[in-house]
Amino acid sequence: MDVIRRQQQPPVRRPIAVVAFGGWNDACDVGSTAASFVIDAHDATSTFAEIEPDPFYDFQQHRPTADVQDGVTKSLTWPTVKFTAISRLHDDRDLVVVTGPEPNFRWKTFARSLVGVLDEIGVEEVILVGAYIGAVDHNQPVSLTGVGTDAVSVIRSGLESSNYNGPTGILGVVQGACKEKGIRSIAIWAATPPYLSGNPYPKAVLAVVEKISDITNLHIDTSELIALDADYTRKVDDALEEAGSDLSEYLDELETYDEPILGTLSSSNASNKAQPPSLDPEHTDELVDEIVKFLEGDA
Repeated sequence: MDVIRRQQQPPVRRPIAVVAFGGWNDACDVGSTAASFVIDAHDATSTFAEIEPDPFYDFQQHRPTADVQDGVTKSLTWPTVKFTAISRLHDDRDLVVVTGPEPNFRWKTFARSLVGVLDEIGVEEVILVGAYIGAVDHNQPVSLTGVGTDAVSVIRSGLESSNYNGPTGILGVVQGACKEKGIRSIAIWAATPPYLSGNPYPKAVLAVVEKISDITNLHIDTSELIALDADYTRKVDDALEEAGSDLSEYLDELETYDEPILGTLSSSNASNKAQPPSLDPEHTDELVDEIVKFLEGDA
């Protein structure tokens, strides 16, 4: 059984792939939101392949969604990983974005099938994006760590290197499949504040998209993210100020840690989510109670 459902493949020139998965790898849905932003930032995009979900997902955890209008089922959407081609008409190379929920089963087959598609279309480099819960607060510059298939990739990326020995998510398995195929890859890991839990974190999304632009030498307009980050940060600051000075002690304690722990990942996003959380600043008011409960030890 071919687990790849292919559509007409658009021509892509020396493509670089950006890969992100929702779930355990993706605290605050930073990676999946960044991947979606990269797609939405371009006009010339097309989905050209999907991974069939049946062999890889537990549908009680990742349920299909039905669209019912006036009592009539219009569509049924299954959890799946999609391959989107992005034409960069003014550059000499294109992008491919791969995104979807982390699978439940048969990770080796899944990863090798995914990387096989990238190899078929001539992808020269893969950028994987994930996020973890770190000893950081929302006013610090976002800490980005790099994990590559080789030391040169990490050095060229300008990311901090990491030492880690512990459990991994699907990003680590896909990176291993890239190495098997001889495709160079670099994983960008963003640290997120523990008190934001599974809520959106535009500062990290902005940092990741800027780093993708830097690594690929392909400019991606981030003006929208810059504005969202400023508004979001202001509202979180206001919420913490209203909560009182005792809560600021928690933020001060975070600064005593020398390094965030790469293995401290988020499992809060492993639930069935069809879309990443909204980055609309109007939704940040909903964070206030959650942040206060966390910092007071009630979460």
